[in-house]
Amino acid sequence: MIESLAPLVEQLKPVFTQPSFQTGAQLLLGWITCLGKHTLRRVAHNTQPGVVPDYSQRHDLDGYYNYFGRSAWTAQGLARRVALLVFTRLKLFGVLTRLVDDTLAHQRGQSVWGLGWFRDACASTTKRVATAAGPNWVVLAVAVCLPGTGVPLWALPLVARRHRPGPGQPSCPLLAKAMLAAVLAWFPGRRLTLVGDGASACKELLKDLDERVCFVGRIRGDAALYDPRVPQAKPGTPGPKAPKGPPLPKPKEAAAKADRKRSAAGAWRWQAVEVVLYGCAQGLKIVADAALWPRVLGQRPARVVVVRDPSGRRRDCYLFTTDLSASDAWVITQFAWRWSLEVLFRASKQVMDLEAPQHWCQESVEKVAPWVWSMQSVIIVWYVSAGRELPEAQALRQRMGDWDSEWSLRHMVQVLRSAILNATINPNSADEAKLRDMVETLKKWANLAA
Repeated sequence: MIESLAPLVEQLKPVFTQPSFQTGAQLLLGWITCLGKHTLRRVAHNTQPGVVPDYSQRHDLDGYYNYFGRSAWTAQGLARRVALLVFTRLKLFGVLTRLVDDTLAHQRGQSVWGLGWFRDACASTTKRVATAAGPNWVVLAVAVCLPGTGVPLWALPLVARRHRPGPGQPSCPLLAKAMLAAVLAWFPGRRLTLVGDGASACKELLKDLDERVCFVGRIRGDAALYDPRVPQAKPGTPGPKAPKGPPLPKPKEAAAKADRKRSAAGAWRWQAVEVVLYGCAQGLKIVADAALWPRVLGQRPARVVVVRDPSGRRRDCYLFTTDLSASDAWVITQFAWRWSLEVLFRASKQVMDLEAPQHWCQESVEKVAPWVWSMQSVIIVWYVSAGRELPEAQALRQRMGDWDSEWSLRHMVQVLRSAILNATINPNSADEAKLRDMVETLKKWANLAA
């Protein structure tokens, strides 16, 4: 455990017992230095390469096997400590942007608890929906911008809940609402911006939404919208007051109405706006207006923004936000921040090897993926706060190619792995006999990685 990483890991100590904390710290180091498939057996052997356990009886690696299935720590408690670590170390102030989405972790097995078939976003197209077996996770993350810029580079995962198949199980929006309520309870003085896709724009998540939360997401092109301005009733008109105004054009109809608009005056006309999408400035056309969406938001008004790419490379996008004072460019930019969540899922599967561990019991299944995502946040916080100044990071930056990025998770893990090995193995770390043992250990590591 190098000196720059130890203080971050120590902040997670209140979640664990002393034995579990020591096991978890060694498991983190084994996960980082493991070069092959991250099964629990390979990671455990990576922490103690010289141990050859006898699996017919209790052995020295039992603690690693029982870390997820029999330890007393909870994923919710670990998520809270990681959230505190992220906010304090990165000094995040003001209104924070939270991202919510679900992802499928491919896994097969007849005895895996809670396994189901879900939509595979990577294999699906607009005309064909592909499904695959595995656990479906709903993840709530916080968007963090590149130091010195306003470009979101990472989505640091905070809380994750598993969406189980079958009737009677809570849906993904209900799980997202429960996670959002937990985060609001952890930080009662914070105001948040929640960004979700079209599946999150439903009454299960947005009904009775906390006033401290501003939502930005997609709206259906055929959504039934109404004018929030209720016309004044004539004196003496019987009956209750109308809860909403007359119907407004649906988002798709609003775009068609703007296409037919020939004059530059009046409502329902295209307006030019300059926004920053994925780090690049781009000119778009928009049609925006305040509206009521009673089916989802009840009587809470929203601002609906119809977005069109003049170049025709993207299809029309229909967005909305519950913040009526927000600018249209801000709504588009905030929704584009969702891309950092897709980068998070790809990095967790390709770099952290989230899908590799094979677990079957409920306790292990519910802890492995949240633990991996929590450690991913710890690694990113370590690199931003201390790791990028280490000699290993400077040496690796000099060897980077045109397509490499020092802000990628793969680069951060490589720097941390080099720092751990350099701190562990050096000419002055031990006497000759110990160094010979280290050489034998390196040979066993190489065999494990083969």
